Amino acid sequence: MGRNSKIIDKLAQCILVVMLLSLVACSGGSGGGNSPVGASGTAQALQVSGVVQFEDKEYGKYGFNGNTKYKPVRFAVVDLVDANNAIIDTTITDDAGGYQLAGYGVSPRVRVLAQTGSLAGAVIKIHNHSGSIYAVSHQLNEADEPVEIKIDAQSDVAGAFNMLDVFASSSEFVSQLTNAPMPDLNAYWQINSNSYGTYYCSSNYRGGSCPQGKGIYILGGRSDGGDSDHYDDDVLFHEFAHYIEGMVGAQDSPGGVHYLTENDQDLRLTWSEGLGGFFPAAVKSWMAENRPELLSISEDLPATYFVDTYGSTAGISIDMADPNRLFCPWGRDCYVYSSSEVAVVKILIGLMNEFGMQAIWDTYANYMAKGTVLPATLETFWDGWISQRAPGSEELTALQAVFNERKVFYQKDSFEMDNYLGVFRKLSVCDAQDWACEAETHYIYHSSTTGDKDLVPFDAVQGRNYFIETVDLSNGADTYIRILDQSGNLAFDISGRAMANDNRPGTEFCGRYDNPCRVHNDGEMLSSELSFNPANSGTYYVEVTSSSHRPAAAGRYGTYALQISE
Repeated sequence: MGRNSKIIDKLAQCILVVMLLSLVACSGGSGGGNSPVGASGTAQALQVSGVVQFEDKEYGKYGFNGNTKYKPVRFAVVDLVDANNAIIDTTITDDAGGYQLAGYGVSPRVRVLAQTGSLAGAVIKIHNHSGSIYAVSHQLNEADEPVEIKIDAQSDVAGAFNMLDVFASSSEFVSQLTNAPMPDLNAYWQINSNSYGTYYCSSNYRGGSCPQGKGIYILGGRSDGGDSDHYDDDVLFHEFAHYIEGMVGAQDSPGGVHYLTENDQDLRLTWSEGLGGFFPAAVKSWMAENRPELLSISEDLPATYFVDTYGSTAGISIDMADPNRLFCPWGRDCYVYSSSEVAVVKILIGLMNEFGMQAIWDTYANYMAKGTVLPATLETFWDGWISQRAPGSEELTALQAVFNERKVFYQKDSFEMDNYLGVFRKLSVCDAQDWACEAETHYIYHSSTTGDKDLVPFDAVQGRNYFIETVDLSNGADTYIRILDQSGNLAFDISGRAMANDNRPGTEFCGRYDNPCRVHNDGEMLSSELSFNPANSGTYYVEVTSSSHRPAAAGRYGTYALQISE
């Protein structure tokens, strides 16, 4: 079975399932002429103590760098088990991996489960694909004292204990922010398996891609040097964030294919994935300050780096606090707008640096899940921040600066007097051939339930045709336009057509990987247009609001540009 054998135990009442992992005690060993304790069949009085450790892999921006170190297996269940697999005594390892056991038994062994007790904040269990909890066992010999169990990185079970450690650190981090009880977390992983992928299942339903029901499913790593998520700490932190979404009750993402360089995604998806991308940076920043010895990153790697390896080499390596534009099309900054998951990550990192993690948690956990029926998006997070903190002018300015840096504008624009009828200024009508004529940029933003309404006056002459359109939509904007007369009534053109439009024709977009077809928040997708030939000359108003028929992918806010040409 290779240089190490292993045993995977379920709990005492379950069937002993696979292989044997034989671990040697660090002091005294377990070979030679030593006999198992109680081998004669007579129960022996037992006093057992020791330390459990696993070998961790260090990684940098290019992947695993070959450095390893042993870390304590913290808060794990340790059993003293007799020859009949009955539990004699049980305990939980302390923060240093230490344990003590006592009792009477025949041919006893120490069994360490890849399962935490409640000391970790949540009860965490690492299973194989059949649902059995991973464990390592050590047969006690007369010379064993203390019993120090080391799980090296080459053993087939080591990945389970790394996952246990990452999730325990994540649970500790969350426990610093809230006293709310954390539900049990089950993770499913099997070495050399490329089944399932890596993702979080929020449903208790067993079947399909969630064969064991709710939990984190982790790609095991193929023998051909493929994915190795059992040691990819950032991927594990990311999936723990999705578990937290389920815990809090603010989990609205539709899922689907998404890429880091896209900035036209469903706002619910980008919030969820952005939160997942932010969580590793938040946990590692906390660990760097409070528990640096538990970090797995090289000294030169900022906590904000997200690294996902394929084999030993980084497949994804990006500093979420300063994403590299080289990966963007034409080298432009593509990590912008609320419809970009990386922009959401960068905004959350900026808020953490400016206001602290507690402010982020309180807004997320206390507002987004309980204080509103709105979907979990960056917009709703903003609303919660404003509602719960009622920021003064100084905080509001700092808050807007963090959002504005990623081109997210939840604020009044420079034309906000246009909420009402009145000729404060008029929008110039462009010559259709004049490519230098610029559109006028507006923000759809309101801090109340009444909604924002932009009323832009322009002069029109009877018999001429005017083309009115919204362009360059971003941040999930979905515009609805009407033309009003000077009294604020809906205008009709010379042929009697009502002048109102929601979505311009032909803007539905289906990507090749999308199933079913989904809406992308690009510059044109949810834009509006009207062709207006006025029955009478005079001043008219273009009224622009957020569409009441907007898809769930879009938002209540957003940015657009208005242009009129003839």
